[in-house]
Amino acid sequence: MDSPNLSGRPSNHLSLERLVFFSDAVIAIAMTLLAADLKLPQLDPASAASQLPAALASIQPQVVSFGISFMVIGIYWLSHHRTFTYITHYDHRLAVLNLVFLFFIVIMPFVARLYGEYAYLPFSTLIYSMAIGGIALAHAFIWLYSTRGHRLVNPQLDDRIIMAGNLRGFIGAVIFLIAGPLAFVSIPLSFVLWWLSPILVIVSVRLYERRHPST
Repeated sequence: MDSPNLSGRPSNHLSLERLVFFSDAVIAIAMTLLAADLKLPQLDPASAASQLPAALASIQPQVVSFGISFMVIGIYWLSHHRTFTYITHYDHRLAVLNLVFLFFIVIMPFVARLYGEYAYLPFSTLIYSMAIGGIALAHAFIWLYSTRGHRLVNPQLDDRIIMAGNLRGFIGAVIFLIAGPLAFVSIPLSFVLWWLSPILVIVSVRLYERRHPST
């Protein structure tokens, strides 16, 4: 239980720390579970030397899925950490938004396994891309809700920082949400769009900062 302040209410600062610690723990577990699905093929010891390269090649889709998923969760853990360095207090709605964000994080091991097994199917690419889009969109709404009207952040926080955060969050989310249905046209095109996402986000933010220089 949080330590009470002078008003007898739980300390909001300590509650915010608990929310962040809980989020870190959930994210760490999700990243660990990604590796649980990486299973080495069972080989006959007598022929293992000759069969091992082909056996490892057979699990390449699972390894690629693990790598992408680990990177995605890692990036959004860093983003989540950066976001909460700006947030000074929290309320019930922020806690709910954070749970939505964690929901999409915890389904990533399942979605990654689905994509690793059926990467050649447009539907699995759709599900995988939408899951990442869900993470991005939930995180974007955490930032939007917290900073709108400086609701949960320092009143002196620069509006340029707020807008740049909105651009990062929503542009990344939209790209993945578009890439999902695009898989039914071309799976490689969806894949290319995934990798272009950070570039497009960076370019958009740079263009905004150039048009709105600090005064």
